[in-house]
Amino acid sequence: MNTFPPGNRDYTWTADTINNPYIDFYSIWGNSPSNVWTTGVLMSDALYRYNGQSWSLDNRVYISDPMALWGNGNNIWIGNDHGCIWKFKDSSYTEELSNFNVNGKPVDFIEMSGTSSNEIYAAGNNGLNPVLMKYDGSSWRIAETFSDSAAFTQIKYCYQTDKYYLRYSLFDYTTRIYEYDRRNLKLIYTYPVSNAGPSIASIGGYPYIVAGNKIYMYLNGTMEFIFEVDDPNFGGVIWGRNRNDIFIKMQDGLAHYNGTDWKYLFNSATPIRLSPNCILFEKDIFIPAKIRTTGYPIIYHGTLK
Repeated sequence: MNTFPPGNRDYTWTADTINNPYIDFYSIWGNSPSNVWTTGVLMSDALYRYNGQSWSLDNRVYISDPMALWGNGNNIWIGNDHGCIWKFKDSSYTEELSNFNVNGKPVDFIEMSGTSSNEIYAAGNNGLNPVLMKYDGSSWRIAETFSDSAAFTQIKYCYQTDKYYLRYSLFDYTTRIYEYDRRNLKLIYTYPVSNAGPSIASIGGYPYIVAGNKIYMYLNGTMEFIFEVDDPNFGGVIWGRNRNDIFIKMQDGLAHYNGTDWKYLFNSATPIRLSPNCILFEKDIFIPAKIRTTGYPIIYHGTLK
């Protein structure tokens, strides 16, 4: 795992502004740099697609607050905060789950992850209890739910372990990280009461945990320390291709760790908030963001020179 060369930092950056200050993009997915989708929170008109040249609104179907997004091949699934999951296939939409509720309260889907069109998990909550749904290629069902006042707020699949990793946020601000083998949830990390808590990432197929300013890789019950971002502007989220090519969310821009040190790739003169999600390709990266002063969403696109 230490044989990866240092990640390249020589990117050209563009920033596309979406002319709607009410959108707050959250999820992003794509199968190529010319087919990228992003969704966010807004009563409508919050599903956008990039065709390699520009971003455009996809309003062929009404999906309010489409926050969760995941795709496989040419199929895309979109979940919202009203217990609905839509599937996009062959230029049309099908509502696969409608107004699904647990204990009489609609489920708010926050994130999705999966391995194929026959295995997808959607994580969220019903305003009180955590809910994890599973799709088997034909229908959705509840995989896990608990009586805790909590929410599943992240889910990442890691192919090197062939397991899922979930962030479990209790409403007292305690956060837990679970490893899920499709049958059992195993507690692997607990973070004390904090407004931030840890985050998780799948990098090179391995699970990574951000705890405070420190980044660890979790494997076989061991937390291996990778590096530290000793900076008050650290945004608590990372993405990457491998352990020597990791992007770092900052409150004033984007930084990068190359296996030896971390440096800023760009600083924003205007206060911004990067999304906790991005999409990475071999030479491209797309990150949704929001301009704090105006409210307008932007999407950063970095391309290796």
